[in-house]
Amino acid sequence: MRPLRLNTMVLLPALLLLGLGVVMVYSASAVFASTRLNDSAHFLWRQVIFASCGCAALYLGWRIDFKWYRRVMWPLVGVVGALLVAVLIPGIGRAGGGAMRWIPIGMFALQPGEFAKPIVVIALAAALARRNELRAAGEQTPALWAPLIIPAALMGLLLLEPDFGSTVILGALTFLLLFVGGARVGYLLLAGLCALPVVFHLVASSPYRMRRLLSFLDPWSHRQDIGYQVSESLISIGSGGSLGLGIGDGRQKLFFLPAAHTDFIFSIIGEELGLVGVLFVIGCFVCIVVAGFSIARRASSAFGGYLALGLTSLVGLQAGINMAVTLGLLPTKGLTLPLVSYGGSSIVATCFALGLLLNVDATDAAPAHGDGGGR
Repeated sequence: MRPLRLNTMVLLPALLLLGLGVVMVYSASAVFASTRLNDSAHFLWRQVIFASCGCAALYLGWRIDFKWYRRVMWPLVGVVGALLVAVLIPGIGRAGGGAMRWIPIGMFALQPGEFAKPIVVIALAAALARRNELRAAGEQTPALWAPLIIPAALMGLLLLEPDFGSTVILGALTFLLLFVGGARVGYLLLAGLCALPVVFHLVASSPYRMRRLLSFLDPWSHRQDIGYQVSESLISIGSGGSLGLGIGDGRQKLFFLPAAHTDFIFSIIGEELGLVGVLFVIGCFVCIVVAGFSIARRASSAFGGYLALGLTSLVGLQAGINMAVTLGLLPTKGLTLPLVSYGGSSIVATCFALGLLLNVDATDAAPAHGDGGGR
């Protein structure tokens, strides 16, 4: 294999977050697993397996030329679309928390929605790059709404599960890439205004989404019912102080804070590691995002630039939304903290996205001044 540059500004924070995730998942889940499953290490060993698979996905993403994914874009979209359809079929998909999002595979479960995110980025990057190439050749370009077909179809399937959080992520990524790809701001604003009634209907017609919205607006007034999870999250983070209570010494994970090892693991980090731990996690994601945007800026091809921008935004946006939810700044979305929360599909998909970002840097981007990566 030919040597490739390895951007440590992306790789090191990702590995640190993976390691922190293994430790914090065990800390957040040990009592729950011991009580409910008679095995305090139940989620620990699974998270170790997930992290190992994530490292393998990151390596493959880094080693395989990112241009290959453009050639196989339609088969990838077809596979993900078929999985999103399959998960809705009773007997194939598994329900949990009022949604059908998982396909059981032995001891584990596949969540197709997590893999739809990087695939949509690849599809949008390929479509926008094609427009650039046709424009440069003086040929007629397809309408800018054409790239919307794939994300719109996959978002529709996600809403049927329902997975509103992943739909929001895909919608935001689509608008961002279309904006960077040259769409007029007026058209994007018009599309956003047209989407508002749809969003309102989706929220107003769903009792559990309305409850989440009410808990966001005033969690303390609904402390004992719909605002319970957000209130416990704020208590958890607030009780950590500057240095935290210490790993394993948090109290909110003792059946007070629901989803402590999944969606709300950031709250446990704040409680047990304090402000230092919170800033460490934020710093790692900021490092990845800054490095990723730098890779997108230095990319020599349109496809590489759009791909790097989309993948970086995917990781940064999901991390930002998850942390904002735990801090009570956004309504609950059901999104995990990338690389840290318990969940194999999320970890593998995120690691693959970061590996692909590393490949763009190694094969398509000019070396940054003072680049710490080596060959």
